[in-house]
Amino acid sequence: MSIHIDQVLDYLDTHPICRQAENMPSLLEMLHDIYLSHNNGNSGELYGLFARMRLCMAGLGKTEQDALFDAVSDLCARHEVLAFSQGFLVGMLLMTEVNRIP
Repeated sequence: MSIHIDQVLDYLDTHPICRQAENMPSLLEMLHDIYLSHNNGNSGELYGLFARMRLCMAGLGKTEQDALFDAVSDLCARHEVLAFSQGFLVGMLLMTEVNRIP
């Protein structure tokens, strides 16, 4: 799902940027937050994958299940941030190449 510029501007209106540099969040982090607010991952495919994971964890105790679920969730969240950042960088590089075409 693509994000329209009006959605970005609406988000920035409701989440003002601090004007002090030491308190200013990363613009990339802000864009990722906007992305997450419009792509919350509530798809049937994701629910199916979580259900498969729960089946695999059925033989574990509650503490072990929680620990494994937390570790997998953290891994997925970090991978998502990395993929988002790299995708953004690739998009910028592509735009630079396109702008160099005569």
